[in-house]
Amino acid sequence: MATDGSAPFRSIQAALDSLPQDNNATHQRWALVRIAPGLYREKLYLTRNKVLLAGHSLTDTVIQYPELRQHFLARQGEGALPTGQGLSRDWGAAVVNIAASDIALLDLTVHNSYALDYPQDPERFEHQFALRGFEQASRILTDSVMLSSAGADTVSLWNKQHGLYYHSRSYFSGRVDLFCPRGTAYVTDSDFVNYTTQATLWHDGELAEQQKLVVTHSRFYGVSGYQLARRHYDGQFVLLHNRFSSSLADQPIFRRTYPQQPQRDQPNRYGDRNYFYQNQGPAYDWLQDNLTADEATRYSAEQVFAGLWQPEQQLQQFRQWLKETP
Repeated sequence: MATDGSAPFRSIQAALDSLPQDNNATHQRWALVRIAPGLYREKLYLTRNKVLLAGHSLTDTVIQYPELRQHFLARQGEGALPTGQGLSRDWGAAVVNIAASDIALLDLTVHNSYALDYPQDPERFEHQFALRGFEQASRILTDSVMLSSAGADTVSLWNKQHGLYYHSRSYFSGRVDLFCPRGTAYVTDSDFVNYTTQATLWHDGELAEQQKLVVTHSRFYGVSGYQLARRHYDGQFVLLHNRFSSSLADQPIFRRTYPQQPQRDQPNRYGDRNYFYQNQGPAYDWLQDNLTADEATRYSAEQVFAGLWQPEQQLQQFRQWLKETP
């Protein structure tokens, strides 16, 4: 597909809408949507399982749309941010909205440009999703992808019960909780850029003790005094072989509580589970190794997903398809 009319579809959503909706098929086949270089000013809604969106490169293929979550909700008649079972009311609040499983994004950028497009709005740095996954979204993969905003919660994959996510060679930017998965996520060889002093990472692994967020061989940057991570729910953070810029705050990963509103506090069944091995950065005590070399080897992608998914093998297959498909 291409914006200049040289391909069958001028918009990505039109290409998605043309795909057979056979999610209940026993042996559903993958659908490959190739996206030519260009700026695509649109939202995407993915409801079909097994879709591979492949751009030309993360600099040449850009999907961009300005949307602030609270303004979106206000247009739907919602007076407050949804929580719990009400999170489905966010459908459409992101640039890329996913209510399906087995979705892959390769070689492109997804940019929520609200803060840039509306610089006079005093609320412009609030929640603005580039990528938002719903209860049905699992086995979401990105490779060589930029996911950016100038607000909070840039990447919000929120399948709390079964969510599995893999990101490699990707770039994440935004403000507080700019990367905030629910379930299990594995990130490798990627970059995080935080435009505020509040937490870069957030994790919700409340429903199962084995759920975790693993970040390995990646790089963290931010404004002076940016925090690494926090949680509201039970969460588990594993950070291996990463590099943290000198502007990282001396603030351990922490549980967010509400002393003045204790009814808002979430259960704390498992306590703090923050693990580090061979990271480079400021010599803070809390950032030092608390895993052995043998323990660190147990956090490969294959082991983290415990046989439920083999994303690295899948990515190799995707790359082979792209070589073979004109």
